[in-house]
Amino acid sequence: MRGKNRKVKAVTLEAKGLLTIKDYPYPDLDENCAIIKMEYSGICGTDKHSFEGYFHQKGGRPIPLPVIQGHENVGIIEEIRGNLLDHDGQELFVGDRVVPAPNISCGKCFACRNNRPYYYCECKLDYGNNIGAGKEPHIFGGWSEYLYIIPGSHLFKYPDNLDPQFGTFIEPLSVTGCLDKARQWSSEWEPFRSGDSVAILGTGPIGLFHLIKANLMGAGKLISIDPSKFRTSIAEDFGATNIIISNDKDEIKDNINKITDNFGVDLVVDCSGVAEGFGIALDLIREGGMVLEVGIFSNSHDILINPHSQILEKSARVIGVGGDDISQYYPSIKLLDRTIDKLPWSKIISHNFSIDNIHEAMNTAMSDKSMKVLVNP
Repeated sequence: MRGKNRKVKAVTLEAKGLLTIKDYPYPDLDENCAIIKMEYSGICGTDKHSFEGYFHQKGGRPIPLPVIQGHENVGIIEEIRGNLLDHDGQELFVGDRVVPAPNISCGKCFACRNNRPYYYCECKLDYGNNIGAGKEPHIFGGWSEYLYIIPGSHLFKYPDNLDPQFGTFIEPLSVTGCLDKARQWSSEWEPFRSGDSVAILGTGPIGLFHLIKANLMGAGKLISIDPSKFRTSIAEDFGATNIIISNDKDEIKDNINKITDNFGVDLVVDCSGVAEGFGIALDLIREGGMVLEVGIFSNSHDILINPHSQILEKSARVIGVGGDDISQYYPSIKLLDRTIDKLPWSKIISHNFSIDNIHEAMNTAMSDKSMKVLVNP
């Protein structure tokens, strides 16, 4: 229902640490665009980094303030103008529940024309991150009553039999496609293979999703490392075989040596969200081990790395994970559907706030007494 006086309430990041509730005009639709009525949006580690003022992220492009955050989204199509297709080319209709992937690639740059992952795009747009709210139609993030969808967006139909709250899991679950790549690229002695030991450094939400995926892929010893007893207890519910409650490098290394008989871990997934985590991850792997760097989407600061002892001597393999894997959205939805009665998915959501209470939501998400924090209209 359109109307000149109709307003859309949204949370807007205007500066470091400054979130405000603003009203935007409900937009008219351009051709082949749509409007999604938001149901839930997650608070991601990237959102927290942006809130803290780390505005230079992947590609060196600064976040254009003001911006409406929120890229882990699920909602119901409210309006369509023209033809709207899902990622597999199936037509979508008003009333369909969908998960929109955050990135939109241009299709014209070198990366796009050479079949690189869509987040390689040199001029990609990113819902909830690098599309500012300063210009019409404004509402390009999920911390809002409505989300405006532009041509080129990747939409995934979400099953009606699944709790829509779990739709916010699909984007971070798609990032775990890096574990599939680690398996594809492994040799007979290199990880990731069934039975390999896997350590998750930082078991917040993104770390927990990697722990879940590694467990389903047949990891052997599955080690959750986090200073939060609350978060590691949830990791145990999802299959962690060993727990290390610490953020001290030496204490973590000592515990890993005990768990692995001084051998080291086959694979470390760094989801710590702090630059120092990468150095710790390199110290934990065995000779010939692998590190997946997932947690540093924002550019915070430099750290010291010894390329001889930490990389060359260990014959280490390092894979940087620059974003979600667009090919993993529907598989992630299927994974969720098939395990909905087998895994305690509801334990991942620790808190759910109205966007009117965004400051409480953000403070909660920044604490170690939370896991996945959702916001809703």
